[in-house]
Amino acid sequence: MIGKRVKFAFAMALAAMSLASCSSLTETGCSDEASKSALEAAVRDGLEKVTISRAKDENGNSLIPASSIRASIAKIKLIIADIRTTKEDPDSTKRFCTGSLKIVFTPETFESAEAARELLGLSKISNAIDDAGLDKGADYLQGELDYAVQPTDDGSKVFAEFEGADGKLEIFGEVVAASLLRERIENKVRVEKQEAEQARKEEEEAVNAMLTAEYEAAAAQRKASNEAIAVVWNSIDADLRQQLLAQQKAWIKQKDAGCKVEGLQYSTEPTEQRTAEATCQARENTRRMEQLRGYISYNSGY
Repeated sequence: MIGKRVKFAFAMALAAMSLASCSSLTETGCSDEASKSALEAAVRDGLEKVTISRAKDENGNSLIPASSIRASIAKIKLIIADIRTTKEDPDSTKRFCTGSLKIVFTPETFESAEAARELLGLSKISNAIDDAGLDKGADYLQGELDYAVQPTDDGSKVFAEFEGADGKLEIFGEVVAASLLRERIENKVRVEKQEAEQARKEEEEAVNAMLTAEYEAAAAQRKASNEAIAVVWNSIDADLRQQLLAQQKAWIKQKDAGCKVEGLQYSTEPTEQRTAEATCQARENTRRMEQLRGYISYNSGY
């Protein structure tokens, strides 16, 4: 979009511009109707080229048919005023001119162009307009344009061309291209958001499935350790178990509280908290089980 500066030199021949005689060639001036018509045609041709260049994707494929661009540019109103001759050469029929070029859009065109650039994360079109030294109204852009006009040797056609106006034409073309591309850009952004949301959901589902599997594995380890410690506990002599009962209850209470804290400190995600808590309980059950086995050995030895 805006930022690339490519030099344009446009020339447009007008098929129906007849001149009376060779002597009239030297009378062709910047303000002649034939010259103004040639300039307008050249401007439209230039706008078309700029817009087509802007309406391509990263692979160089056209996003808008050239016929649609051409039809849109044909509807644009061009006003050429304040024409002045800046240079004449008595040995040449070529005239160098300066004029004020006003391109009238619709307010919706500017609105669409701004919306399209915003969707693409680009700066406001008004900033680019200011940088190009153009005046912007509610429905128009206006700026000075240097150009040259020259009839063919036989006086049947007039050519208009301009150089060094690429920055202004880029802005004009940018407005047209962005406004035409708004719907396509909106659709593209909408699809990208939908794809991103779908990818996020799939990732979330995958993460949840992984967390659930990890919790189930930890819960299975806790269950196995609970069953194992119960076997060891029941293997202790009944009288000794009675003596150890208060200690065992205190240990269970301490284990549950400590593992609860460990789970909360491990993560803010609920499933991860439960996994850490279950893992802690399985670990503490194993440690306690080794301690209780000592009571079985002691009891068996006496």
